[in-house]
Amino acid sequence: MRRFRETIADLRQWNRDFTLLAVAVFAMGGFFGVTLTLFNNFIVERLSIEAHELGLVEALREVPGFLNVGFVALVVFLPGALVGAVCLLAMGLGIGAYGWIDSVTTLALLSLVWSLGFHCWVPFEQNLALTFSPPGAKGRWLGQLRSVNSIAWLMMIGACILLLPHIGYRGMFIFASILTGAGGVALLFARRDRAHEKARRIVVKRRYGLYYALNFLQGCRKQMFITFAIFALVKVHGMPVQVTMWLVLINQALITFTAPLMGRLIDRHGERSMLSLSYGILFFVFLGYAVVVNRPALYVLYCIDNLVFFGGIALTTYLHRICPAEELTPTLAMGVTMNHVAAVLAPLLGGLAWHYFGYRVIFFSGAVLALISLIVTQRMAPHVSEETSDESEPSPLPLEESLPD
Repeated sequence: MRRFRETIADLRQWNRDFTLLAVAVFAMGGFFGVTLTLFNNFIVERLSIEAHELGLVEALREVPGFLNVGFVALVVFLPGALVGAVCLLAMGLGIGAYGWIDSVTTLALLSLVWSLGFHCWVPFEQNLALTFSPPGAKGRWLGQLRSVNSIAWLMMIGACILLLPHIGYRGMFIFASILTGAGGVALLFARRDRAHEKARRIVVKRRYGLYYALNFLQGCRKQMFITFAIFALVKVHGMPVQVTMWLVLINQALITFTAPLMGRLIDRHGERSMLSLSYGILFFVFLGYAVVVNRPALYVLYCIDNLVFFGGIALTTYLHRICPAEELTPTLAMGVTMNHVAAVLAPLLGGLAWHYFGYRVIFFSGAVLALISLIVTQRMAPHVSEETSDESEPSPLPLEESLPD
């Protein structure tokens, strides 16, 4: 009860602009709550899509990630609230048209539309959060935004469970479109400040080679699992959409409640130890997906993968430990670029491998990537635990986190 009262008190401190941003963030969480919950069953039932076709769609969808640095530069020239509103409206348009998809080509084109909006939104969301939050409380207020996103995601998964039997896929996608568009409209009423900072260049230095390599490996492994794990459950093992919705709901709830614990474990034990643990577990998760045919066991493996997948947090704290402040944001930008190189290649090559050699090769390859990541991680410098303030300010232009790509 005390925690609840403190949360309500925090919400009452929000100013008008931050509240409008929270509405937009809620809409974003709702967008992914609907889209990622229904996507795999929808494309199998509607299009009878094959793995190599899905790989091509996912690879194309990740291409806008290469424009991330360019989107960051837009902060200098255009009001963040205005561009953010356009991003959400574009996402709403893309997902709303999903209900009329009749081919893999239209699926790819509409996915590209909303992906452009999403990848442009990422740096603007964080920039707006920093602009609209007060000095000395930025970290706490950004954390509250993340909670808003998670709550919206959970609520929309619940909405899928309740509404899908009555309004079908088309109705759910239209619902997500209206919600996302409403978030964009809300931002039109926020103040339109321009950022007063210079665009940063990407930094490429040999000393950050380990960070780049782990980002690339993480991008490969993550995208293979995101693209093909649920798809395999639906396409190969026949998982019905009702089970998919409950699985995603349980998984998202577990992530929401355990994420703070994972962060504390990284602070206490260091990046190398926690990443080693994560990659060791992921090795067996991928092997399980390759050889296990029992559906309930595969559901457990799916949740385990998401619970131990905290590489994005650990790699960011590792870079913060070895990188001077003036190089942090541009080096993060390079890390995002490396991650997206992998995110484009992994589904494309993975889909072709599935097509020619069967689905198991995907997960055997993921196990090998986890093992390579475990070996590379041992080169990390030892971690010295230190107390960090909850209200420490983030980097001025944080880049993409691990989401829902």
